[in-house]
This record gives sequence, structure tokens and C-alpha cells, in this order.
Amino acid sequence: MNKTVKILALVSILSLALLGSNAFAQEWVRGEVGGSYHPAGWNTFEASWLIGQTVRSPNGDSLGQISNLVIDQANERIALVILSDVPNLGAKHVAIPYSALVRTGEYTFQLSFGDRTPYIGMGSGFEGIYLHKLTTPPGISDLYGIPSVMDTNWVSEIYRHYGQVRYWKEQGEKPLVPMELYGSSKLMGAEVQTPKGIGVAQINDFVIDPSNGRIALLVLSDVTGRPDTQVAVPFSALSRRDQNVFVLNTTEAKLVSAPSFNAYEDMHNLRFAENVYKYFGQQPYWTEGGAR
Repeated sequence: MNKTVKILALVSILSLALLGSNAFAQEWVRGEVGGSYHPAGWNTFEASWLIGQTVRSPNGDSLGQISNLVIDQANERIALVILSDVPNLGAKHVAIPYSALVRTGEYTFQLSFGDRTPYIGMGSGFEGIYLHKLTTPPGISDLYGIPSVMDTNWVSEIYRHYGQVRYWKEQGEKPLVPMELYGSSKLMGAEVQTPKGIGVAQINDFVIDPSNGRIALLVLSDVTGRPDTQVAVPFSALSRRDQNVFVLNTTEAKLVSAPSFNAYEDMHNLRFAENVYKYFGQQPYWTEGGAR
């Protein structure tokens, strides 16, 4: 190896070392449900992964397990998280705002009461304060469970109790529609039809943007003509026909040619999501009004 080649090799090694501390390293930023710290970028996760996770107090005690999610179809986002196995409540379920869920690690979540969150320095009763606030809602007992028709006042009271901002009151958001609030258990496994009523797929999962609870993508399986692959579609292209049937605003032929979905490769790929939205003629929500 001559002198010039040796110099070029040394420069290449030094360049890679510098890039390793920048381009190949994850940039960590402050986040909400996506994590106290999470990689910068589109750090999404599937709903099936979120369901079953345990919510804990700052001292690590279990406050319950995530058993269901309440979807706000009008605003295309997660409105509420439903907890089961809450201490002292037996088989009852407790609804909390999605924004009250804070991810503190890869598999750890905590409960936040917004500006009413107790301070760690409050002494030995600190854990009791969290559990008491979770299990003793003021004024109404209907904070427990999921009513068949979710009244907007019920949802508002939950947000107020946990010190969270009512997102549907913010500029650009739509008012809550009771009939468009439903549990994720009604979405998972539901039949998907074309506007002409032709069954074309089944809802297998959906992808959540943790920064705001928006449902970014639907994951379809058993797609007509493509039974062995999963297909990604924008949630904004979906509407609800009845309790167990959803309508996708597309044709059977277009769905057959839609982008396949590989959770490992595509879930955190913003370019993939943008291509999916473009394919179905939908505007990505993260580009609306200059957001993101």
C-alpha cells in the first residue's frame, strides 16, 4: 500500500468515527407518551404492543394494566386508555386520558396528573396519593368501565380529573361525537368493506403516533388477492358503517396493489407512511397547517 492510499484510508477511518457519534447514533429528545426520552423521528408503535403494558407509580408500584383503548374516530386519535387490575377495584376498569400516560422506559409507563401530579417529596403517603386519586373520582362513579354510549361530559370529566387538556377544544380539532367513540376491541378483527359493501380485508392492528395519540396507519390482513401479506392504509380513509363493519374509501383493485406492511422495517419509517397516504390520496396529518 503506497503512502497516498494509507493517508486516504486513515481519513476514511476518522470520518467514520466522527459519523458514529452523529449520523449512526440515536438523537434522544424529550417526549410524552412516546417516552420520557425517545429517538428523534417517527417513533410509533402498534396498538397490540401497547395493550397489556403495566402502568406504574413513580415508585414502581403497579397501578393497573392497559386492557383497551378508546378511539375518537372524528379526530382520528386515542382519547382514553382503559386500565384493568387496578388495586382495590377488583374487576372494575378505570378510564384515563391518553395524555396522562407517560412512557419512562422501553416497557415502563407511569401515570401523570398534569399540573396536579403529586411530588415525590411528599413522604411515605406518596403511593397512597396516586392510588387514591386513581380509584376515587370526584362526584361521579361512571369514570369506571366503558359505557355503551360514551357521553362527551363523561370524557370531559375524566380529562378534568387528571389535569389534562381537552384536545377536542383546541383550534383545528373536531368536537367529540358520542357515536364515534368506541373501544379498540371493536376495531381489532373487524371486517373492512369497500363503499359498495364488498368485504375486502380484516383489521389486524393499527399504528399509534405516541406524541399526540393520532392513529397513523391501519394494518390490514386477509386482503382479497393478497392473503399472505399485511397492507398499510391511512386511518383517515376509514369510516364506521356499524358496530363491527368499517368502510375503506377505496376500490378493491387499488387495495390489492397497496403497499405491503412490515412492522419491523416500516413502522418507524416516515417516508413509508407518506407514500401510503399519497397512494390513497390522503394528506398526512403531520403536514397539516405546517405541523412537523
